[in-house]
Amino acid sequence: MSQTQTLARALAILDCFDVDQPLLGVRELARQLRMSRSTVGRLLATMRSAGVLSQDPVTRCYMMGPKVLTWSAIYTSGSDIRNRARPALEELHRATHETISLYILDGDERICIDRINSQENLRMRVGEWLPIHIEASGKVLLAFVSPVLRKEVISRVYKKPSASGKRSSREALLDDLKKIQAQGYAVSHGESTAGASCVSAPVFDATGKPIAAITISGPTIRMTDDKVSEYASLVMAVAKKVSQAMGLNGFLKPPNQGE
Repeated sequence: MSQTQTLARALAILDCFDVDQPLLGVRELARQLRMSRSTVGRLLATMRSAGVLSQDPVTRCYMMGPKVLTWSAIYTSGSDIRNRARPALEELHRATHETISLYILDGDERICIDRINSQENLRMRVGEWLPIHIEASGKVLLAFVSPVLRKEVISRVYKKPSASGKRSSREALLDDLKKIQAQGYAVSHGESTAGASCVSAPVFDATGKPIAAITISGPTIRMTDDKVSEYASLVMAVAKKVSQAMGLNGFLKPPNQGE
C-alpha cells in the first residue's frame, strides 16, 4: 500500500465519525469502508498511536483523539472572520436570546464555524457541511455569489426542467433568490430542521464578495411576521458591522449579483 493510499484510507476512516456515531468499532468501520478488518485494524492502531484516535478500554471502540481537538483549535483560532464576528454574534444573542450561527462559504457549500446556542434544542451542529440552495443561511449566500457559480449550483440541483405546467422548485428558488437580493436577507421555515425557522444576512469581504452568513434560529412557533421583521433588521445590522470589519467600505454597497 502506497503512502498516498494509506493517507486516503486514514481520512476515509475519520469521515466515518460524526455526532450520531462518535464511537465505532473495527467491524463497523470495515463494513462502511468495504475494507478487510485486518487492514482497518492496522490503520486504527497507527492513528491511535499518533493521537488522532482514542480507544475506549471497555468497548474497544474508537473515537476522535486529542490530536483532532488540537487541529480544531488551530483552525478556529486562524479563522479571521470567526474572531472578528464573535463579539457581534454575542451582541445578537443578547438581543434575541436565540441561537446565533456563523456560516462560511466553501465552494458551493457552507459550513458552520461558530454558534451560540439558545436554551432550545434545535440539534444544530458546528462543523457540518451543508448545501447553499436550502435554508436561509444557504440561500442568502447563493443569492449573492457570482452568477456563474449560482447557475452551476442550480443546474446541478435541478438537472431536469419541470415537464408539467406547475411552478417548479427551480422557479420557486429563483424567485426566492430575487427577493433575497432585493431585501438583503433570507427567511426559512423548517427547511432543514423541522420546527425551526431562520433569518439570515450575508457578510461581504473588502471586494463585495459574500464570504459568510450570520443566522438567527429559533422555534417556528414564535417566529411571527413581526418577530421575523425585527430579527431581519438586527441580523442585517450585525452582518454589516462584520462586513466592515472584514474590509468592506461603509459607503460601498455590495454588488447585486442578479443575472
